[in-house]
Amino acid sequence: MAFPLIFSIFTSVKTNTKSMETFTIRAYGRTELAQFYFPGLNPQTAYRKLQEWIDFYPHLRERLQAAGCHPRSRVYMPVHVRMIVEAIGEP
Repeated sequence: MAFPLIFSIFTSVKTNTKSMETFTIRAYGRTELAQFYFPGLNPQTAYRKLQEWIDFYPHLRERLQAAGCHPRSRVYMPVHVRMIVEAIGEP
């Protein structure tokens, strides 16, 4: 029964390098930010999922638009990223 012990040793050693990085508030491409929140997903899928989350949180979409974030913009400015992080949480 050495296999379960060896398997458990190797699985505990694996770490995610993205989770070890510190998240900074700066301008992010919309897909880039989405991949911070959903690193295992396809970039387009991660973007759609982030948009669903933004729509889920009350008034977040309206606050972003009031701050100058247009639905077709490809970059979230630092003020937009801060609003998203305050509502959803840090990736």
